Amino acid sequence: MKSSRAHLKLLLAVLAAGLCAWGVLRGPLEQDIQALVPNALKQALSLFQHSPLSQKLLVFVQAPSAVQATQTAQWLGQQLAQEKLVQPQVQPNENIFSLLLSALPARFGVQDQAALEETLSPQGIDRQLAQAREQLFSLESMAVKQRLPLDPFNLTSLMMAKWARLGENTQTQYQGGFLSNEEGTLQAGVYDTPAVLADVGAAQRIQQTFARLQKELPAGVRIFFMGGLRYTWENFSVIKRDLVLISLLGLTLLAALFWWLFRSKRAILIYVLPLLVLPPAALITQCVFGRLSGITLGFGSVVAGLSVDYAIYVYFALQASAGTQAHTLLQIRKHLLCNFLTSAVCFAALLFSSIEVFKQIAVFGMSALALALGAALYILPAYFSAASAAPRRTVSWRLKPLAFWPACLVCVCLLVFGAWGVQKTVFSHGLDSLNSVSASFAQDKQLADQLFSANEQALLFALGPTADEALAQNEALSDLLPAPLAVSGLFVSARTQQENQTRWNGFWSPERMARTRRLLQEKAQKNGFQAAAFEPFWQWLPRSLQREKVDFSSWYNPLVRLDDGSYAVVNIVPDDPAYEQAAAKAQGVFVSVRRLQNQLTQAVKKEALWVASLACVFNLLAVWGLFKRLKEALLCFIPVVLGGCVLFGVLALSGVQVNLFGLIFLPLLVGLGIDYAIFQLMKYRAGQAASAVYPVQALLAAGLSTLVGFGVLVLARHAVLFMMGLCALIGIGGAVAAAVWVLPAFLKRYV
Repeated sequence: MKSSRAHLKLLLAVLAAGLCAWGVLRGPLEQDIQALVPNALKQALSLFQHSPLSQKLLVFVQAPSAVQATQTAQWLGQQLAQEKLVQPQVQPNENIFSLLLSALPARFGVQDQAALEETLSPQGIDRQLAQAREQLFSLESMAVKQRLPLDPFNLTSLMMAKWARLGENTQTQYQGGFLSNEEGTLQAGVYDTPAVLADVGAAQRIQQTFARLQKELPAGVRIFFMGGLRYTWENFSVIKRDLVLISLLGLTLLAALFWWLFRSKRAILIYVLPLLVLPPAALITQCVFGRLSGITLGFGSVVAGLSVDYAIYVYFALQASAGTQAHTLLQIRKHLLCNFLTSAVCFAALLFSSIEVFKQIAVFGMSALALALGAALYILPAYFSAASAAPRRTVSWRLKPLAFWPACLVCVCLLVFGAWGVQKTVFSHGLDSLNSVSASFAQDKQLADQLFSANEQALLFALGPTADEALAQNEALSDLLPAPLAVSGLFVSARTQQENQTRWNGFWSPERMARTRRLLQEKAQKNGFQAAAFEPFWQWLPRSLQREKVDFSSWYNPLVRLDDGSYAVVNIVPDDPAYEQAAAKAQGVFVSVRRLQNQLTQAVKKEALWVASLACVFNLLAVWGLFKRLKEALLCFIPVVLGGCVLFGVLALSGVQVNLFGLIFLPLLVGLGIDYAIFQLMKYRAGQAASAVYPVQALLAAGLSTLVGFGVLVLARHAVLFMMGLCALIGIGGAVAAAVWVLPAFLKRYV
């Protein structure tokens, strides 16, 4: 009957884990970089993600000649629009001059009025017609023939000048509806896409479409896309590969480790513990946050290594103890509860961080450890008792701890090594360290930076609850700058459009129309033109006095809608303090990649130190409260401190650049190092009688399983997962060694 109840418990746990795994797979898996960023920087990063290089789809074409690049860009835009991957982009055609003329009245500023005054002088009209006559006999003749009847005064040049200013703060120019380098061989079209930033399915469809269309192009012509969807696809591909590799390899290595350590078929049940607790823990995390980060799920191999520790301790205690199962479990329960408490408070410290991934890992870790503790105490003991287990054939070690003075010498050397390492460890400050991308992406980004050099430029955002208010705010920003923002001259608010239209109507009084028409007839005869040739202009001019709405967003759209429903106007500007000061005065947001990276570095370091400090305080209070002696509580920090010294010393010695999220390991190092110290402390407090319940094999087996769980992350391609694995492998290895060889010397002397 007892055996049946044990089997029923295990079966129910397996079924529950399977249902939870099914629920997790049906939920959203996030790859958004914002989950890795402190709250203080989320607005800036969110706006940065809505720049032309992220939320919008930036489609690049590289070709041997400018003509071939333009033709390919036009063809590519049409193909993407046909497949409904982007909004159709209106290309300049024979009606371009009519469109530009129609757009001018609503954008007719004070400077435009002054320029037009000069153009409509007798000398100006004569100059325009003479220039047009010369162009009729040049390569520009086709364009001039299209423009001249409708626009004899070249008013469209006022609009073209506004478009030309879009590229003045970059290495780009605007021609034929595309952003281009000086040679025209690299061109980019900026498109609106119906897909949201984290839409993995849309990103995959775009990636597959580009791969297919690339095969249809001649040799020497390359196409690719950039933006937030490209980052989403790159990170999803890497995380997906990492999750499969890490999960399979981690479970395989744990199985091999347990078989080598225990040589018992029943003991291999320890291996199934992570399979029982990780799916429910992941589902709990997903329910709490409404989503689950791929990084959090990748952290599952670490939690797997931690969760088996409880079962390992129970297994060795039941195998070695001569007492009853109930008595042995009662002896070991306090140790397990202490271990759970110290680990849980370290994860709890992560809840005080403003970085969402830290919080997700906290809930994930605490849930998994609580479930693992329950399983180790109430499900697995029935399979581990000495009476039912196979003959004990576990690997045995004879490890002799260091004497007191050699242990002191080791501590001093490691403290010096660690202090040197803290000063010499190199941190990576780049935002790219938060993303993991392929080699082809790095090559494409290098080309894209020829048009948008992120290190030399910045983004200036004007915000508003509605699109029109955001445009008005952008104009207010523009007025504070020595030179107006290029976007403000093309995309204007309703109020400014009305003011410009009024200015246009006032300019073209009946008297001015009559005088200008008479002058045009005189100068036309002088330059060999018939006066009737310009009749389309005089037919259009009265219609222009009525406000006509012209939308350029199909050419280039700087207006984006943010996640909260508000709007932002994006300006690409130099990384100059003047723009930052203007943003502060007009409630705009200035985002410089260089400054954002520096701010991110400082913010994450501050968060990591804050969380690590909380973990230390929480653990000190927990151990002090459990053992009632401050001296013993402080001794438990020896493996923590020495493990940290080994970590920073080895990182500095190896010259590895540490991305900032490797620092997430610091609070976990506190909890894990103290767990091993508590094992040794309880063993020495109980004296020789505890050697059966606390064999050194249990400590080493727990340490090795944790190292396997952490260490497998070093095989991950994702930079954040790799760095957490590397830091854990070094730090935990140092903490385990300190707990086994160094700590006993101090416990013998002071406990």
